[in-house]
Amino acid sequence: MKRIKLFLAAFFVAALTLCIGTAGLDTQGKSGLVVVLDAGHGGYDYGASENGLYEKALTLKLAKHCKEELEKYQGVKVYLTRSSDRYVSLDQRVEAASDWKADVFVSLHINSAPTASAQGVEVFYPNSNYRPSVSVKGRRLAEQIRRNLVAMGLKNRGLKVLNSGVSRYADGSAADYYAVIRGSKKAGFPGIIVEHGFLTNMSDVRNFLKNDASLKRMGVADAKGIAACYGLTKSDGPSDGLTKTKLTKLVGKASSSVSLEWEEVKGANGYEIYRSASKDGTYQKIADIDKFSIVSFRDTSVTRGKTYYYKVRPYKISENKKKTPGFSAAQKVRLLKKPMIAVKAQPASRMKVTWKKVSGATKYEVFRSSSPNGAFQKIATVKGASSYKDIGLKQNAQYYYKVRAVGTGVQGKTYSSYSAVKGKAAK
Repeated sequence: MKRIKLFLAAFFVAALTLCIGTAGLDTQGKSGLVVVLDAGHGGYDYGASENGLYEKALTLKLAKHCKEELEKYQGVKVYLTRSSDRYVSLDQRVEAASDWKADVFVSLHINSAPTASAQGVEVFYPNSNYRPSVSVKGRRLAEQIRRNLVAMGLKNRGLKVLNSGVSRYADGSAADYYAVIRGSKKAGFPGIIVEHGFLTNMSDVRNFLKNDASLKRMGVADAKGIAACYGLTKSDGPSDGLTKTKLTKLVGKASSSVSLEWEEVKGANGYEIYRSASKDGTYQKIADIDKFSIVSFRDTSVTRGKTYYYKVRPYKISENKKKTPGFSAAQKVRLLKKPMIAVKAQPASRMKVTWKKVSGATKYEVFRSSSPNGAFQKIATVKGASSYKDIGLKQNAQYYYKVRAVGTGVQGKTYSSYSAVKGKAAK
């Protein structure tokens, strides 16, 4: 009995060290923890459906709420296997996590059962076969998340392991049943599945699944469980001494250029700029401004016609560590393609300028010059149309035109590049 107690004590200490420890223990020498959140199902795969609710929609909300909360912590990078209602295969989810060099894979689900009495939360973690250290890490994380969800009032169904009756690991031992747990273990990181209540139980539906506020609470609970397991601390703690900044201007300066401005933050050493193709998608750092007084940036690594979201966070270096209060609210800008125009001379010394409408444009500015390389003057702003008639011109005189599209931005207008210059002689 004494040997068993000593073994259990050693097992517990090992589990605690593997999961909490320092960030470096679980990140293989990387600068931060990489968490991959997997919103179960998606696209034509609806998952469970009952009481007018669909699992694929609820898991996506949970993943986004969890990501938003996790990004308030220092030293963590969060990825979503899907950020919209699209189908992603189980293998693709794990492959993406591996490409992102994941430290942990958390798959979020909603349960269902043949009987309406089944309710509550249960978390599946890797078995102890094959890479047993992955099981230790996974179990500890599963326990932290389970504890938080039970504290919300969900019935405790416990931590579970489910083995495959067919698949085997490389050492011949029984593999885990669930593909994402099995694939994660093979890739070298723990994968767990969190089942957040039952769509077939009216109590779970009413109290946890039917309203967005409860879904957000569960997503936050998941994030806090991850943070507790890995010893993460919030970026906006009082020790940072910084406040978040705010994007004050975000506009397209040309079809392939975005201009940003933000508020200066007292005490900051600099600013990090992040960009994404969707509001709740994965943001990539595109610039690191190392002077607190520089509060503007021009992004030229963008594509015309695309929509982008930006956010900025200040930072300071303290005790050789970068500290930040978190991100500004994400803001949206849509780049406009440059118009394609045609110019046609008409009787009575008139010229008609036409163009193809540009997606996202609210109006167009028309410019004219007497030479193709001369000074152009703006002669009209056109709303709700794709042509302009220029009248009162001199007969036989040569005129040149160009047009640019105008759209919305944050505290400013977004402009496309100018169209090609087109010229004609007036009749």
